[in-house]
Formats: sequence, structure tokens, C-alpha cells
Amino acid sequence: MVRIRLMGAFAHLAGTREVEIKLEGKKTVDEILREVIPRYDEFREKIIMINGQPARGDAEVEGEDEIKVMPVLSGG
Repeated sequence: MVRIRLMGAFAHLAGTREVEIKLEGKKTVDEILREVIPRYDEFREKIIMINGQPARGDAEVEGEDEIKVMPVLSGG
């Protein structure tokens, strides 16, 4: 099971802070998050961690990986 921890606006959009999904083979982080978070692609800037390490949306995950994702908010 891949555990997905959602922060900030992503948790709000998904209606939860944590999701576990079963993967068949490998998928990229972006593919998984598009399924879990409505309007995911509207957020150009995001911080993604896989198993505590910085990662990009095109990174592949499998098995027991943990994804943590939070939007980067800017203001001024």
C-alpha cells in the first residue's frame, strides 16, 4: 500500500489528510495525485517528498512508499 499524506489545500480538495492506495506495478507521483486530488494540475508549484526525500512529480513509486505533498503558496 502506498500512503499519501496531503497538506494544506490538497487535503481540503481531497477531503482527507491521508489516503492509502494499492498499486499494480509502478506509477508516477503525478499520476497517483491526479486520481486523489481534484484540480491537482492547477497547482504549478508543489513540494513532493517520497519516503522523506525531495522528489518530482515524474518520480515512480511502488509497494510501501509514502508520498507527502503540499502546495507552495505565494503572496505579496
